[in-house]
Amino acid sequence: MKFLEKYLAQKSKLGLAFNAVVVLLAVLIMIPQTRKATTTMMLKMTLFAYQPTLLAKPIPLQEGVDQWQLCSLNGDTCRLSDFAGKVTVINYWASWCAPCVAEMGQFEQLYADYSGKVNFLFISNEKRSDIVKFQKRKNLNLPIYQAVKYYPQQLSSNTLPVTFIIDADGNIMMRKSGIAQWNGQKMRRILDAMIAKNDN
Repeated sequence: MKFLEKYLAQKSKLGLAFNAVVVLLAVLIMIPQTRKATTTMMLKMTLFAYQPTLLAKPIPLQEGVDQWQLCSLNGDTCRLSDFAGKVTVINYWASWCAPCVAEMGQFEQLYADYSGKVNFLFISNEKRSDIVKFQKRKNLNLPIYQAVKYYPQQLSSNTLPVTFIIDADGNIMMRKSGIAQWNGQKMRRILDAMIAKNDN
């Protein structure tokens, strides 16, 4: 008891409040019903620390990758080649993936400003019904697709989320595993430069 009294006397009100928040978050993470929401909230607060970066050298898409078939939630099929000639952002995600959900708001804002200039493909391998429920619950306007058969080796990944950016000439310019600040100034400068290059 004396230890607790001494500890409380030495701590500022701000320090005590911070410790209380940390303990509360730890408890919420331990409870299965609140784990995902708490983790997502914590990840959102740290997004600024994860900045997207271009590859040191562009990687041309291999032959046949542009024939990759996708299906929209409306049932319309397309190929990756249908999006050629524009910068294309491809994001693999899942509704059960807390980091994926944490960065969705960033993508929503980016999509709202760049949808006419950049192709956005948000790809999930979950059941269509689960994706639709998640989309309605989160009020997402993002264009969501499912792979028809396979993921090309060059665009495959064992982790979620992962994001590829392909330029208008069919070169992979970025491959980012994990969360990132997609709606930050750095990402907007990258997209603006790639769009300007395509316009020239």
